[in-house]
Amino acid sequence: MKEDSKGIALALATIMISALLLGLISVWLNIERVDKAYDLRRMEKKLNEQEALESKLEVEKNNLISPIRLRELAKKYGFGPASQGQIRRDRGDLKK
Repeated sequence: MKEDSKGIALALATIMISALLLGLISVWLNIERVDKAYDLRRMEKKLNEQEALESKLEVEKNNLISPIRLRELAKKYGFGPASQGQIRRDRGDLKK
């Protein structure tokens, strides 16, 4: 009878330790999940900011190289169309 109660106590202690370990692992995994969610949200925010900046820079680039603006700048600085022989290209441009 003493052997049975020792076996039951040992089994109960093993189950309790296992339950405690599983609980701790569950809490640790939940903390990691929340941490990863914060990292993901931070990276998504950074990506959105970079995409917005890229969009703004693309609009600015298009404004700077628009034909109307370039024509106005050429008129302001006294430039006109290039005549024959004024345009030179390096060999790198010809390969493209």
